Amino acid sequence: MNVKQTRLSLLTSGALLLAMVVSWSSGFIGYRYVADQGSVYLASLWRFILAAAVLLPFAWAGLREVRRRDVVHQGLLGLFAIGGYIGPIAASIQLGVAPGTASVIANLLPLTIVLLAASVPGQRTRGWQWLGLALCLTGMLVASGASVDWGAASLWVYSLPVLAVLSLAAATLYQKAAPGKSMPASTALFIQVCAVVPVFALLAWCEGEIQPPTRTGFATGVLWLVVFSTFGGYGFYWLCLQRFSIQRISAALFLTPPVTMIWAWLQFDDPLTVSATVGVGLTLLGLPLLGMSPVAGRRASKTGRRRASDVIT
Repeated sequence: MNVKQTRLSLLTSGALLLAMVVSWSSGFIGYRYVADQGSVYLASLWRFILAAAVLLPFAWAGLREVRRRDVVHQGLLGLFAIGGYIGPIAASIQLGVAPGTASVIANLLPLTIVLLAASVPGQRTRGWQWLGLALCLTGMLVASGASVDWGAASLWVYSLPVLAVLSLAAATLYQKAAPGKSMPASTALFIQVCAVVPVFALLAWCEGEIQPPTRTGFATGVLWLVVFSTFGGYGFYWLCLQRFSIQRISAALFLTPPVTMIWAWLQFDDPLTVSATVGVGLTLLGLPLLGMSPVAGRRASKTGRRRASDVIT
């Protein structure tokens, strides 16, 4: 029975992490599609307005019980994790950075989280996890390097995805170090989404557009971003953050560039190179090591030393 429960737990954990990766990748695919239909700021504005409208009936009961400091906590998470991440990436694409290049820079997120994890008690990266981190990072860079185009925009524009990475990493560590009051996921996500609506309303207004165009393609892109990238991406991300260590989440996020690349190949007929396949292989090799529990790593190391000692004896 215990073995069955363990296997079921492993399958559930793997499915949850995979769902997070696929949903996270859907955002890059969605914004690539939306960029051909109109302003990415305008699409983001209506993405979050629609998401808030859908979430409200499910969040209503929880909203009646939250305190002001809980609203502030979730609002800050929304501003940094959603507005601070999506805003700069959308701006970089709008200013000429290729979506593939923005994806490569933005997917330095797992590395940033792991390096900053030392500031959170109990989340320090240790032992074999560093080797796993190196393999995952190498695999991600090898797989995604072919899509980088540094000449598409002014040099300072490439700093925007870096700001996005730092913003989401800060939100991740903030949530891990100070989780705040427990509340239904729908309530938390509703508050976060509402916090960023004014941000994108201002950005869209600065571009001269607030009203959505009546094109089917634009509506399809917005619906895609709402369902897969907002509810799926951020929903699974916060759920995983409650269940797993920072290292395990980061290990899964390293799969985002390869998954995005394969998805773009299937949907947009983007080229799939040999280097991409090699990079995916390196990432898969590093995942078990980076996701390894530090306690398990120390146990494995001690077991190895004991066996060596027995052989010598």
